[in-house]
Amino acid sequence: MGRGRSAAGMKKELPAKKISTQDKRDLQVLADDFGLLHRKDVQDIIQNSRSYSEGQQKILRIYAAVYL
Repeated sequence: MGRGRSAAGMKKELPAKKISTQDKRDLQVLADDFGLLHRKDVQDIIQNSRSYSEGQQKILRIYAAVYL
């Protein structure tokens, strides 16, 4: 018992990868350098990103939309 295939619709979910505290700080510095740290959407990006590079890309997209 307990071996073999799982029941249909029962998919094991993997835990979401967390970004490190240092990466969050680095994203905050990046956002502050661009003058975007006060924005709610940027704060959400910093808290919910899975990696530094993902957060960096999203912040740069916002910067381009706001300032360019």
